[in-house]
Amino acid sequence: MGSFLAALFFGMAFVTDFLDGYFARRYSAVTVMGKLLDPLADKILVIVTMIMLIPIGRIPAWVVMLIVVRELAVTGLRSIAVTEGVVIQASSLGKYKTVFQCSATIALCLHYEYLGVDLHAVGMVLLWIALGFTVWSGWSYFRDFYREFFSS
Repeated sequence: MGSFLAALFFGMAFVTDFLDGYFARRYSAVTVMGKLLDPLADKILVIVTMIMLIPIGRIPAWVVMLIVVRELAVTGLRSIAVTEGVVIQASSLGKYKTVFQCSATIALCLHYEYLGVDLHAVGMVLLWIALGFTVWSGWSYFRDFYREFFSS
């Protein structure tokens, strides 16, 4: 029951975060503050939940470590860019990363077999895909940052 509730509450938080962004864009209510805080909220939601899954053996600690390092590095880049008057919005790669991380996290929270589907195995496949997007989008942010600030 605890696994189901964890997945339910995480999923509800993910959906409300998505709807917040959708309506902000639809009604032209996007703000600079929102562009900075929304990705940070996504990161906190995913990272805290993933960290909680480590001690119960549902997610490898090294994967969470890579995700945390990437998130801190990209957040650092965004902070540096803001001090220079440049807002780096979430890229499409970053959005895919978030969707796969959240989908993996929901499946890993559920963990058990439901309707003949091994949700832990599904979660691990989604996690590997998320990890690929995590590394790829992190590299992309660094590349774009370098082009913006260091190339002529």
